[in-house]
Amino acid sequence: MPTKAREQVGGAHRTPMKVPLTKRQLMKPILVFFTLVAIVASQNAFCQEKKPPVSSKVQDSEKDWDAAYEELLRNDDGVREKVKNGQATKADVIAWMKGQTQAGEKKSPDANSELATFRKKLGELVKARKLTRAEAADLWETMAGSDKKMADNGTDWEAAYERLIKKDPSVQEKVDSGDVTKEEVIAWMKLNLKAEGKKNGSGKTGARPGSVNFYSIVIGRLRSKDIELGEMEIDIDYVISDRAQLNADLIGKRVKLVGVAGQFLDSLLQIKRGETLKVRTGDFNPETKQLGFGYKFQVLERTAPFKPENFGVPPKEFRGFAGELTGKVVETAGYEVLLQVSQVQPADENKAADPNSIKGRRIRIAGFYNDHADAFADLHDGDLMRVSTRHRNPQSDSLDVTETLEKVEK
Repeated sequence: MPTKAREQVGGAHRTPMKVPLTKRQLMKPILVFFTLVAIVASQNAFCQEKKPPVSSKVQDSEKDWDAAYEELLRNDDGVREKVKNGQATKADVIAWMKGQTQAGEKKSPDANSELATFRKKLGELVKARKLTRAEAADLWETMAGSDKKMADNGTDWEAAYERLIKKDPSVQEKVDSGDVTKEEVIAWMKLNLKAEGKKNGSGKTGARPGSVNFYSIVIGRLRSKDIELGEMEIDIDYVISDRAQLNADLIGKRVKLVGVAGQFLDSLLQIKRGETLKVRTGDFNPETKQLGFGYKFQVLERTAPFKPENFGVPPKEFRGFAGELTGKVVETAGYEVLLQVSQVQPADENKAADPNSIKGRRIRIAGFYNDHADAFADLHDGDLMRVSTRHRNPQSDSLDVTETLEKVEK
């Protein structure tokens, strides 16, 4: 139940900012990762803050979960605030409490102090330009998402290491020079297992039992809704995420979305059956085929009927783009910007076949948190902006912001 690791990993915004590519892209995360692991381990990593004690009645083997829920709300301001803001439902809270009891744990659903220290350290490394935001987010997701060891899946890591150094001789050079050890390289390879898992359609455990993380924008027509339960059924017209196969499986289907709560119930109440809506998801249950409302970015609103060009779906010729885009802000929501592009400046690493194919069209750019959070909060519809971007995953329908973000005078 508890809210997953927060997206922000610290760092104040500086605008504009351009960071040159490092020559140590491959091995830098390895060294930083082990340094951070040592820091967190020294503080009894993943030990969570104490929760206010509950009554003996709540600790009985057969609990009155409604009473336990009410008592937790009274004692824990953090949980109460999450329910109020729509970040969690009563059912989510009770499910989490049951899970904690079954595991014999007594952890607070809020972030623990050690993870907060870890996140702060990541932010400092990003500010010092020793890590990119993407690398920091990757390490944060790995450390905060689960305290279980990552399975090796029976991989022969010695053989995998040999294949890697044959494929990329620079790795062997770094080992020979003493920059890293063979063991650190293998540990880095194990760390990247989760990236392979995502490509194969799996993912990290989501906020709800049986679910996996699935951050996406879903556009579809409302077929039914239950305000009391915070649920709705959607005829899905389009899905924007980096999970191409799952996107394709969902499009054209009628799917239930659960977990709407707080102020977003008012938004759901105002949307009529048959109208098109846009909603941010946070997870997907592959067994029940249900989507979960996105607690992190919280978008639920009525929108125009789906047309690819209106929602920023990039043309094939533009996929793989890297460089700067200038244009007018169409909308901002969920740390994303929908940009009407007027100028294109490709970078040396651009892989798009025709970068100018996006001129006059809309594109969706994501990732406006961490260093860009303050500038994002100051963006408004109609503003002119210049932003550096990269289409790291050409299968995704959105680009990622990189170093530069600045407003342009009209």
